[in-house]
Amino acid sequence: MTSRWVAYQPGSPRGPWPDGLVIREALLADCPGIAQMSHERDDADVDAERGRCNRDLRDPDRLLLVADVGGELAGFARAGRWEPPRDSPEGTAPAGWYLFGIVVRDGWRRRGIGIELTRQRLAWIRDRAEAAYYFANAGNVASIDLHGKLGFAEVTRDFTFPGASFEGGAGILFRVNLRASD
Repeated sequence: MTSRWVAYQPGSPRGPWPDGLVIREALLADCPGIAQMSHERDDADVDAERGRCNRDLRDPDRLLLVADVGGELAGFARAGRWEPPRDSPEGTAPAGWYLFGIVVRDGWRRRGIGIELTRQRLAWIRDRAEAAYYFANAGNVASIDLHGKLGFAEVTRDFTFPGASFEGGAGILFRVNLRASD
């Protein structure tokens, strides 16, 4: 499965804030739309993505948000607790609360949806932990820039995360402190 990153042009004009935008927790009825967006972006198997959505909704340590604009799903984003498997090799990413992917449909990009989905996931994690992590391919400049605006800093490029591959680039693990007094 290969991801189709957004053609990113820093400084390009932003579109208007979408009228009627609501960022909310996903519902079971949103799973088909989430699965379709995953398929459109990454050629993901639609049935597998529906199953993933259903599992996320049942797991109290997972958050699945959607960006809803007048009943249309404009995007979604995940967050959750991750523990490395017991037999993980040295250099595996640490246990913690992670941001796990964000997708915004083509027609809704550059309108603030991605950063708002990320802010709300970080607020959810802040109620559970002092820090949040995320990782990205070094070539995914759009994601790195978005998360940098929210205070994420590089931790390492020498790590692994089960199931993640960083085709065409190095993986970077990032961390943000969520407690201002720390």
